[in-house]
Amino acid sequence: MSSQQSVQPPVAAPRPFLRAGLATAMTNTSKAVLLTVRAVPFTAAMIALMIGMGIATRTLWHPAAPDSDLLQSLSYGTPQIALRHWWTFGAGAMVLPRPEFYPVVGLLLACGLSRYERKVGSLRAAAVFIGAQLAGTMLTAVLLLPLADGAWPWAAQAATQVDLGLSAGAIGVLGAATALMHPAMARRSRLVALTYLSVLVMKSGLLWDVEHLIAFLTGLGVGPRIAGRRHLTLRMPHIAPVNIRSGVALVIATVAVANLVESIYPGMGGIFGSGQPSHTPMHNLPVVVLELVVALLVADGLRRGRAAAWWIAGFGTTAVLLNTVLNSRGMVRTTDALCCVVVLALLVVYRNAWSWRTPEGFAAKSIRRVVLALSVFACMSVALVWSQRNALQPAPDSFDIVRQAMSRLTFTSGPLRVTDPTSRMVLNAAAVLWALVLIWLLVPFLKADRGPECGPRDTLGQLLRHHGGGSIGWMRTWPAFSTWTTKDGQVAISYCVVGTVAIAIGDPVGPESSFPEASSGFRQFCQYAGWTPCWFAATPALRDSAPGWRSTQIGEDTMVDLADLNFVGKSWQDVRTARNRAAREGITVTGGRLSDLSPALVEQIEEISREWVLRKPMPEMGFTLGTLAHARDPEMRTHLAVDAAGVVQGVTTWLPIHRDGEVVGWTLDLMRRRPDGFRPVMEFLIAESAVIFADEGYEVLSMSVAPLARRTPQTGPRTMLDRTLDLMSRLLEPTYGFRSLLAFKAKFHPEFRPVYLMYASPSDLLAISVAIGRAYLPDLDTRQMADLVRGLRTRPHTPVAG
Repeated sequence: MSSQQSVQPPVAAPRPFLRAGLATAMTNTSKAVLLTVRAVPFTAAMIALMIGMGIATRTLWHPAAPDSDLLQSLSYGTPQIALRHWWTFGAGAMVLPRPEFYPVVGLLLACGLSRYERKVGSLRAAAVFIGAQLAGTMLTAVLLLPLADGAWPWAAQAATQVDLGLSAGAIGVLGAATALMHPAMARRSRLVALTYLSVLVMKSGLLWDVEHLIAFLTGLGVGPRIAGRRHLTLRMPHIAPVNIRSGVALVIATVAVANLVESIYPGMGGIFGSGQPSHTPMHNLPVVVLELVVALLVADGLRRGRAAAWWIAGFGTTAVLLNTVLNSRGMVRTTDALCCVVVLALLVVYRNAWSWRTPEGFAAKSIRRVVLALSVFACMSVALVWSQRNALQPAPDSFDIVRQAMSRLTFTSGPLRVTDPTSRMVLNAAAVLWALVLIWLLVPFLKADRGPECGPRDTLGQLLRHHGGGSIGWMRTWPAFSTWTTKDGQVAISYCVVGTVAIAIGDPVGPESSFPEASSGFRQFCQYAGWTPCWFAATPALRDSAPGWRSTQIGEDTMVDLADLNFVGKSWQDVRTARNRAAREGITVTGGRLSDLSPALVEQIEEISREWVLRKPMPEMGFTLGTLAHARDPEMRTHLAVDAAGVVQGVTTWLPIHRDGEVVGWTLDLMRRRPDGFRPVMEFLIAESAVIFADEGYEVLSMSVAPLARRTPQTGPRTMLDRTLDLMSRLLEPTYGFRSLLAFKAKFHPEFRPVYLMYASPSDLLAISVAIGRAYLPDLDTRQMADLVRGLRTRPHTPVAG
């Protein structure tokens, strides 16, 4: 009898390169961890201790019960002071009661404490962290000790609570870190944090809410001394209207966010409450979320300077305040009333920050619309409450029904108790419906911009012809730019608005002596319009004469003096070769207005431009880069390189440069060449155009501003804007070749003149960076953005004109 043996396939041994790769990864990880520990040893020690205690106490994966031995033995609070267990304020800081708290506190330590430690050093960071932790926890416990047996319900209940964890220290470090920020950013951060923590203390009132507020105040107090800066003062500096609007908007948005947090996690009803939760968790959550959306819309309108947003905020807050007072039950609603009073006070005191009107006719139209919507919804709400009157306690009269209906309009609970769950759902649905209607009403209000102070197009043209405006002067006439003029009409500034940023292009068009006054007026105009102003491609003349602006170089203008133009010498070899080769192949230059060219030539130009765009993986750029549509301007010139067979090999377009009413030069704008045609066509076409312009008596030729590229290295500290612009240049180089373009222009030996981006405050840099990117690539989609990021790994190779 034959037997069969099952043959097992041989087990493949681990491949050597896999083992080597794993070993390399582990080595790199170990090195990264070691470098991090060396850089921030205190942060690493705190995280390690927290994780170690979480493992030892099992709270890393299992929540501790409120009455567990662990919570009683390690927790800190007023009861532990009475027992003289002072050591719990140190031991309990290393333990968190619930697993979900570990990633939150760990993130605070890894992002906040580590960065602060890098800035001020380990010893100072440890002193601030430990001091804020002990101040927040021990001071709260000590303050509550004499109130434990008093008549204050909240204090009596809070004195019985205990806590775990080191979140107070982390929040204290955040408060101290504001001293390292730019003053404007520091003020905003402190305002948001103090508003949020204060509202939680008043509405929630948990023990850790008080600890966090005291710890943050401690950090604010010691932060300037640790950072070597001046102490915080109570003196109010002069605040610009744009900062006032941002501050009021932040207060409103922060209060709304705190309300959402309190709705999800109610706490003890706040310091004005009874010491017990005023509602169940997730209570009325859909209404609170929609209330947050409405508040954010209004806050955004206030930030943008919309007059309508001020009126909406004022009337809305007044309505909520009246409803809170009329429907108040004891002291539970005191916090809501106090928040409303604070918001109203800010709106009234700083009302001049919204000192302009909505567009003509908008107010009357919108008010009719709002009044109609309010009337219809009020009648529907009264009818709805009346239909559910049997489910209300106590039995309502007509006045109670109206008050209950009004509570739907202000997202608050009515004066009567709803006994039937179905009726409660119906009444809450009415509030949700009203919130959606209110959002629909707010959007057109908050989008109403102040009309631009524009002069007529012919006024801009007259100023440009008389004063010039530099090599990019004629770009101001493009449809994408709006124009602001001074009251006397003698100075014009062209700008485009991207998001909330107004990007002014070039210097003001007018006499240089008026630059300071014009820049100040434009800045004020933008502030009242709710925009962040900046200047793109400003020259040293504007930078040196406009006070109150910061600047960074973003590129270089390239000017060629036509009077001294010649193509003699070794440095002109590439240009001479292109001209000689073109002459041998019968290629000549023709040009004029695009509208005057023959239809056959125009068709070829459109074909070349269309093919050029299709060959690019990214969309055609805009802003300061022209298109074929701009070339149809009768003031511009178009030059073509045409071979003996009548085939267009390349095309350039030129913008006029004016001075004293005359054209004194031309600026290169659009460059396109046939992909499979004459290779050095751009060198030939630009050289021949320069010769033509020189023969016609013009003085100067500009190769235009090379954006996002410069020949001279930057000196001094690099700002976030510098890093962002460098990143944009690297992203766009493989496709658009800004740096290659600058190198190409160097073949014509121009004079390089720096141009700058000017901005008012470093806190505006993020918005400005995003706006500039959107201005150049307004049609960029998600896939193309991913392609740009992947392009960082490739070497720039795109030809200059291709």
